[in-house]
Amino acid sequence: MSDNREFIEEFLVESSENLDQLDKDLLALEADPADQQRLASVFRTVHTIKGNSGFFGFSKLGALAHSGEHLLGRLRDGRLTLDDRIAGTLYSMVDAVRSILGSIESTGTEGDKDYRDLARTLAAAAAETDTLAPVPPPSVVAPPPAEPVVEAAVAAAAPVRPEVSVVPPPPAAAEPLVPSATGSPRAGAASGGTAPATLAATESTVRVDVDLLASILDLVGELVLARNQLRSIDSDDPAVQAVAQRINTVTSALQETAVKTRMQPVEHVFNRFPRTVRDLAVSCGKEVQLVIEGADTELDRTLIESIRDPLTHLIRNAVDHGIEPPDVRVTRGKSRAGRLALRAFNESGRVTIEVSDDGGGIAFEVVREKAVARGLVSAAEAATMPAERVLQFIFEPGFSTAAAVTSVSGRGVGMDVVRTNIEAIGGTIDIRSTPGLGTTVRVHVPLTLAIMPALVVRCGSERFAIPQSAVGELVPLKADRTGPRVEGLAEAPVMRVRGRLVPIVYLDQFLGIRTTTACREEGTVVLARVDDRELGIVVDGMQSASGRLRRGEFVDAASLSTIVIKPIGSLLSGLGLYSGATVLGDGGVVLILDLRGLLRAANIPPMIRESQAAPEATADSAERYLVCGTASGRRVAVPLGEVVRLEQHRRDAIESAGGRRVVRRGDLFTTLCDADELVGGHATSQPATLNVVVLGDHRGGVGITVGSIVDVLAAESRLHPVDTHGVAGILSLGGMATELLDLDAAAPVEAAAP
Repeated sequence: MSDNREFIEEFLVESSENLDQLDKDLLALEADPADQQRLASVFRTVHTIKGNSGFFGFSKLGALAHSGEHLLGRLRDGRLTLDDRIAGTLYSMVDAVRSILGSIESTGTEGDKDYRDLARTLAAAAAETDTLAPVPPPSVVAPPPAEPVVEAAVAAAAPVRPEVSVVPPPPAAAEPLVPSATGSPRAGAASGGTAPATLAATESTVRVDVDLLASILDLVGELVLARNQLRSIDSDDPAVQAVAQRINTVTSALQETAVKTRMQPVEHVFNRFPRTVRDLAVSCGKEVQLVIEGADTELDRTLIESIRDPLTHLIRNAVDHGIEPPDVRVTRGKSRAGRLALRAFNESGRVTIEVSDDGGGIAFEVVREKAVARGLVSAAEAATMPAERVLQFIFEPGFSTAAAVTSVSGRGVGMDVVRTNIEAIGGTIDIRSTPGLGTTVRVHVPLTLAIMPALVVRCGSERFAIPQSAVGELVPLKADRTGPRVEGLAEAPVMRVRGRLVPIVYLDQFLGIRTTTACREEGTVVLARVDDRELGIVVDGMQSASGRLRRGEFVDAASLSTIVIKPIGSLLSGLGLYSGATVLGDGGVVLILDLRGLLRAANIPPMIRESQAAPEATADSAERYLVCGTASGRRVAVPLGEVVRLEQHRRDAIESAGGRRVVRRGDLFTTLCDADELVGGHATSQPATLNVVVLGDHRGGVGITVGSIVDVLAAESRLHPVDTHGVAGILSLGGMATELLDLDAAAPVEAAAP
């Protein structure tokens, strides 16, 4: 074993690839049993595994492959027709071969597991005669092997013990083993002979240890740091500038090449899922059609291995919980076979993998009730919580809505592990669901964990790095207030950007760099988006790649620095605000902001994409709405396009003038209209501080006083008209019925004592 370690490792790698191909070919063969080319390919692959096993003396593996080859030979010669039972037996053989290979890789031996029963099952299936199958002419049909050969294969599939005499499978004399370009044995006939094209393709590639590639990328990372230091040096010497430029060009090209050596298509993960879906569908008694798109999307090899288990769990959930049984789907007007789509694509410098099904969706109310029952949220909070937030409970440890525990899922130990594993590699996960129509889970992961472009910002005396993939644009704050400005409530500042309200976080105040609570009117706002959340981060400015502090209205190449990500200690990582650290060209250590952690700590609510609206929604639901709670507890909404700003005033600042209730804002007065009074109700309490939603000038600049600001949401249904004063109709917002205020009725009301 030790003398042939290099060859055996090559054999294990090639055999594993052959098994993956076997899974794909068997699935395709099930769909079209008459595909003779596919059947011949399966036969050749199993023959290759058998031949190479005999070369290395793996008798158990060779015997099992020989039994499978004999059955496939009967199928190929037309004596049998592939059906579900034979397909299941062949899948069992593939799994057994994979198990033996795993044992060889880990222990150097074939293990003690007994496969004689499986070998007998394969032999028995091959011994049957399909009376419906056409029998080829005698000159084409290969004679069946003698019975002693089958018995020898069965005996060889048993555990190898010293007192047992094992008869190895007969050698494939007609198909000699020939060395490949890398030195490992390969069955020549199994691949159709040693064609020049095949040898040329083999000689153009070489297998390299992954650890060696990781070391190369680490060294390139150090070179990038040195390059950054060189770029930060100011020199008027043309020779120095020329050398620096040349080193910069070569380093960038080397970095790009080094990263590519670690990139692999996600096809390496996706290829295993057709077999997984097939087995799950059979065990659950369902019909599932798997559709794969974007399998050629490339990802870092280490990330491919990290996402394998999370994606497997998502697919198991979709088949077991999402897609309904065929009879249920038919009664609901759907096709018998459920559709499970697996899609990968590049998006904003990251890779997004989407798992979607057309099943029954997630019952929001069931999740809400489970969350209350487990004490994760109070009943009062859960009642006003939008559907998007309710779905987040699914990621809580031990949370499950399954009515019964099955062998596939239902124990509540999965989705929290999925999110933990995805976040551990710098990724994020979000979930959307429409009851009755299906569920979509999106996993967002970085292209690589080693090197990435980032925006370095300065806040006071500190510097921080923000991943470029999350940065949308930079908005300058001007002292003359001629451009966009921060407005809204003191505790919840916002900025209006092209018709939408973006929550604002003052980074210096949030991290305790400055103690002032005043909203500064100068600086730069970094507009960032992570999943369904968007926020603006107010900083002093950004540092260009040359090290200079600059301010601008857009992100260009000069604004970005290529940083090498370094891990941070548990003391900092436990805060949830930093994903790593890097060293800049001047030698300074800079922390990399974890925007997802920042959003969570700042309690920024998710934004619902317009594309998530229900399919039956019309133009009535295309608009976004500001959802509020009145002082009496009613849930109301105002079209976001009608909102100019949000204000907060003390009740004792309200004045009465001209029979109206008004509040002073500088030299101007805003007429107030209470939301409860507008809809004909009465407030049950009189808070000391009023939240005011100020409408546009075309409505007289009226301010509607509400008890709380809930969220900004897109409608999920048509507007349902009602005959109630002050209410234009009812909409579904965040999965809850919400009254849309009739703004035409928001006329100034008679003054009342504050």
